[in-house]
Amino acid sequence: MGTFNTISAILMLTVSITEIIFVILDSPEKKLIRDIRANMLLGFIYFIIGMSVKVIAFAVFTLFYHYAFFKPELSWWLWIVGFLCCDFIHYGYHWLGHKTRIFWAPHVTHHSSLYFNMSTGYRNNFFHALYRFIFWAPLCLLGIPPVVVLVMESIIAIQNFIVHTEKIGKLGMLDWLFNTPSNHRVHHGINPEYIDKNFGGVLMIYDHLFRTYAKEEAPAVYGITHDINSTNPVKIITHEYFHLMKQLPKINGLTKKILYLFSPPD
Repeated sequence: MGTFNTISAILMLTVSITEIIFVILDSPEKKLIRDIRANMLLGFIYFIIGMSVKVIAFAVFTLFYHYAFFKPELSWWLWIVGFLCCDFIHYGYHWLGHKTRIFWAPHVTHHSSLYFNMSTGYRNNFFHALYRFIFWAPLCLLGIPPVVVLVMESIIAIQNFIVHTEKIGKLGMLDWLFNTPSNHRVHHGINPEYIDKNFGGVLMIYDHLFRTYAKEEAPAVYGITHDINSTNPVKIITHEYFHLMKQLPKINGLTKKILYLFSPPD
């Protein structure tokens, strides 16, 4: 698993640096360069913390697997089932990141850039890494081995990284089935028809099933509906948390506070 992560990291870094160089050559504006610099720093922090948390994740997965209802032998079909289940969990987790204030607070970091390139794939809030693995743990209780969950979750994460580019256009029928750059540009768009669309990890089947799929038509306008106007990594990570801390004291009662946290963001 360690070798797989190392090779994946090297490939992702090579591909992203190549794409970013072309992006800067096309548009060498200072604001874009500052944005890329902030994204890369956030990515480095996320990677360091994420790799450390993987040890905890594996321990939690192993604990859940110990109490699994049944444990089928590791086979090719179990890898396929594991992939489909992990992709579904990704869809649900991603949906929650847009539909609840408490999970939008860290996820908004990823969407707050006004640009869309592979450095945007690095633009993640490290708070995600501290808890996101919990959503995948129940799969081990259902009999999917921890190694399968870890590998598939990593593959889905890599797929979600490489789709952050404008250098690849529409891909026809592939756009209907897979999470492609075209589909992910839609996901990052604040165009009214694009908001809260295309949550898929590798496949778009769950978006079609739950009617959250949108085809790329008009060019996407990137960012969030209230621009934070900053490339300061600290503000990029914390601005939504500060917003929540300002709003919660205005709400009376613990129940109403909890309902507020789990209600859709503004």
